[in-house]
Amino acid sequence: MIYFDCASTIAPYPEALQTFVKVSTEDFANASSNHALGYASDTLLEKARAQVARYFGVKADEVIFDSGASEGNNLAIKGVAYHNRSWGKKLITTQAEHPSVLQVFHELEKEGFQVIYLSYDKEGNLDFDTLEKELDPSTSLVSVMKVNNEVGYVFDTERIHRLIQEKRLRTLLHVDATQAVGKMPLDPSGYDLLTFSGHKIGSVKGSGALIKKESVQLDPQILGGSQENGFRAGTSTVPEDAALATALRLTMNSMPERIENARKLNAALRKGLAEIGEVEILTPENGSPFVLNFALHKHKGSVVAEALSNAGVYVSTKSACSAREPGKSYVLSHAGYSDDIASNAIRLSFSGTEDLSEAASFLSTLNDVLSSLKER
Repeated sequence: MIYFDCASTIAPYPEALQTFVKVSTEDFANASSNHALGYASDTLLEKARAQVARYFGVKADEVIFDSGASEGNNLAIKGVAYHNRSWGKKLITTQAEHPSVLQVFHELEKEGFQVIYLSYDKEGNLDFDTLEKELDPSTSLVSVMKVNNEVGYVFDTERIHRLIQEKRLRTLLHVDATQAVGKMPLDPSGYDLLTFSGHKIGSVKGSGALIKKESVQLDPQILGGSQENGFRAGTSTVPEDAALATALRLTMNSMPERIENARKLNAALRKGLAEIGEVEILTPENGSPFVLNFALHKHKGSVVAEALSNAGVYVSTKSACSAREPGKSYVLSHAGYSDDIASNAIRLSFSGTEDLSEAASFLSTLNDVLSSLKER
C-alpha cells in the first residue's frame, strides 16, 4: 500500500490511541462533576490543555478544545463577526479557503456583512494591493489559511498581521493552520486566532483546538454550559483532548526530520513526474513540501485516481471535503488554470514518514496505469 492522502487524514499514533483508551476507561467521569472522579478527569483535561499551549507558545487559557477545524473555523469567524458587528461589518478572506471557511463567509454575506475575497496567482502570491486597500477601521476580521490543502500554497499570514498592526487597526487575524501544524514553524505572535484538527496530526477524529489570544473577544456558537471558559458548551471530551495533546507532542518533536523527509520525497516525485509528457506540476517550488498537485492533459484525473486505488495507491483529486462532488477544483480555477486542468488534477500529500522507495513505486504504478487507460 502507498498512502499519499495525508492532507485528508493520517493514521493515529499508537500512543495517541493508547491515551484515548486509557482515559476513556480509567478517567471516564464528567470533568464538570463535583466529586473526586470528576476532579481527576478535570485535572487531566487541564494537563492536556497546558501541553497543547506549550507547543504553540501560548497560555493555557488561550486553548479552546473543539471537534476539529470545521468547528473551530465557525467559532472563530462567526464569533468575531457577531461580537464586533456594531463597528466592523467588513470581513476579508481568500478565494482558496477550505469550505468550512468559505461557506461561513457566504452565510455572513446573507446576514449583511461585506466580504472581500482576495485573489492569488499560480505561485500562491496573494493580492496584497487589494488587502491594503480594503483594510480599514470597519474591518473586524481577516481569515487566511496558512497552507492551502489542495495545492500547497503557503500564504504569508505574518505579513498580513504586520500590515494590520502598521495600520493600527482593531482587525483580528484568523489563521486556519490545519495543513501547517507540525509541518512548519508557527510564530505565536503572528496571529490572533488559529485553528487545527487532530486527525491531521495523528490524533483521533473529532478532536481539535482553537487558539484564541486572551485579548480576543468572541461570541460562543454552542450554548448550554460553561465548558471551555464559556466559549464552547458541551461535556468535555477528555479522552479526545488528551489524545490530541499526545499526538501534538509526537508531531512537534518529529517535525524537523519529517520536513526533511517530505522535501526529499517531494523532489523525487517532481523529477519523476516531469518525465511524463502529459503531466503539468501545479504546486509551486515554494509550496509546502507535504503537498504535490499535478494535472493530466490526456487522461481524466478521477479515472486515474480510481485506477491507482485499485492498485493499492491512494491519492485524491480535491479536498476530501469536496472530493465526491463532480466538477473542477475551485482552488485551481481561481489561480487562473483552465477548466481542463482544474478538472483533472491529482493531489499527493505526505506525512513526512514515507520512504523514498515509495516515490519510485508510485511513479512506476502511475506509468502503468496511464499506459493501460484510454486517453480522453
